[in-house]
Amino acid sequence: MGRCCVWTLDFRGHGHSDRVPNYDLSGYVSDAETALAAIGRPAMVVGHSLGACVAGVLGQSNPNVRAIFLADPPWFLGRAEDWEKSVFSKLFPLLSLRLPRWQQEPAPLATYLDFLSNGRDLLGGQAKDHITARHLLSHASAIQRLDTRCIGDVKGSLSSIPTDRPFLCPAKLIRGEQRLGAAFWDAHVDALKTTNPELEIVQYEQGGHHLHRMINLAERFSRDLDDFAMRWEHDAAHPEDSRIESTRAPANCLRSCGSTANRR
Repeated sequence: MGRCCVWTLDFRGHGHSDRVPNYDLSGYVSDAETALAAIGRPAMVVGHSLGACVAGVLGQSNPNVRAIFLADPPWFLGRAEDWEKSVFSKLFPLLSLRLPRWQQEPAPLATYLDFLSNGRDLLGGQAKDHITARHLLSHASAIQRLDTRCIGDVKGSLSSIPTDRPFLCPAKLIRGEQRLGAAFWDAHVDALKTTNPELEIVQYEQGGHHLHRMINLAERFSRDLDDFAMRWEHDAAHPEDSRIESTRAPANCLRSCGSTANRR
């Protein structure tokens, strides 16, 4: 991504951004649209989890979004039956109980880091055996600042995703394995391909929801992202070589990562 100017976004209620009375998908999309307007040029949007859902919605409608890279979006978890089967239906109630107490104390960053690092992992062992130390620290910092109302009705936010609308720009989706906690499942592939037959979907084996943070997958994720950005740049500069009609070369990349957005 060295050729691009990378912007990172803290959604409302996340990181250093302001808290607001209500948190829903339209508000998060509005945050990203405001950031894109400030950038003022066509951009590729990269998102993980909730951020990937926002990127997907932007890719359905915003003309300044020229490509989207989606990391394990919970695109169909707004469906009640899918939500109940997901790990998130158990995780978010647990966080909703612990985070307010820790924030009220207030607990030190080490408390959040210990919670994330030493928890059991679906791959076996503890999370710190599979997630890089840098990402565990940044995730701990993120949930320390999180407005816990953001996770009060995640399913409600996801249920408003217009899953039947196509993406209007090039898109690539990276997903993990459902048995390891991924949010985008085998059963979701055909449903999304129905409206987006050109969508590129790649599954990482031995990967869960946090693919970009995993020790064994972080380099692969970075390569895939970089390769996608290079293809987008080429297709934008040389539309005659591509089915993608775009006349301006890329200059910017907006990263949105939901409740775990990182600054850099």
